[in-house]
This record gives sequence, structure tokens and C-alpha cells, in this order.
Amino acid sequence: MSPTSILLLPWVVPTVITALTWHWMFDALRGVINVSLQAVGLIAEPIAWLARPTTAMLAVIVVNIWRGFPFFGVSLLAGLQAIPRDLYEAAAADGASPIQRFRHVTLPGLRPVILVTTLISTIFTLNDFNIVYVMTRGGPGTATHVLATYTYETGFQALRWGKAVAVSMYLMPLVAVMILVLARHLTREE
Repeated sequence: MSPTSILLLPWVVPTVITALTWHWMFDALRGVINVSLQAVGLIAEPIAWLARPTTAMLAVIVVNIWRGFPFFGVSLLAGLQAIPRDLYEAAAADGASPIQRFRHVTLPGLRPVILVTTLISTIFTLNDFNIVYVMTRGGPGTATHVLATYTYETGFQALRWGKAVAVSMYLMPLVAVMILVLARHLTREE
């Protein structure tokens, strides 16, 4: 397996398989994370990662970041390749240090890519159901509920369809405003 395919693994593996694997890794008794931390001596007793509200949300966030890493990586790589080499050569000829070239050439060139990927990732994260539901089902208690899992629980388990529809539409105005702000910002830069 090549290094590139290993980096793309989080993107290729189905989300349910990812969530189940991480659920096992965070298991309090047999999870590879606790076993590794105990073997190194960083913890004396196993940590119930998915049974505590603070660590359960942290676990879900870690899995979500791991799952989105290839998306950001491929997007930023495409953005880097779109920056003309002439700009780097001109900055070097003007005496710019590598840090100054990064700050004044690379970052402005990547700004649209960073904005778009952050917006898309935010929309996907707000609507993510699989990772949270498979790993914690919104628990312990309601500590890891997101609107998607709360909508499912309200609609399909409590059979309160009207409330479920209202909850599912809750973020639509926020997402619409985010898209409008991004679109104005991108068209202003052109």
C-alpha cells in the first residue's frame, strides 16, 4: 500500500466502518488507545472515552477530523498547484524569505480554497449523522447529539414528525447566510 493510498484511506472507507473501527479503538477495556496509553505508562486505569460527556465529544471530533483530513489535503494540494511559480520566483528575486513567501504568496493564493473547503466541511459536519449515531447514539445523555441525530430521535423514535421537521430546518438559514457571505467574498476577489 502506497503512502498516498494510506493518506486517502479515511475518505475511501465507508463512514459506518470508520465509526465502528474508532468505536472499538475507544473501547474502555479492549480499545487500542487505552491499551497503548497503559503500555506506555501515560494512564494507570482505562478511560471510558465514550461514556463521559467531555471525552465522548472529543472522540467524535477526533474521528470527524480524521475523516475530513483527505478532503482538506487534496483541496489544498490542488490550490497549491494553481499558484503560479512566477510569483514565488519574483518574491525570491525581491529578497523575500521563505516565511514571507508563504505569508504573501501562498496564503493569499490558498484563501479561496480554504474558504470553500471550510464551508463545505462545516455543512457536512452539521449534517453528519453516521459517525455520531454509530459511535455514541448521541450519548452519554445528550452530550454528543447533533441536529441530525436529534432529528432522527425525535422523528423516528418519539414519532414527533412536526418537531423533527422543524429541527431539521433549523440550520438552513445559517447555512444560507454562510454561502451568501462566501459567494460575495469570492466574487469580490475576482
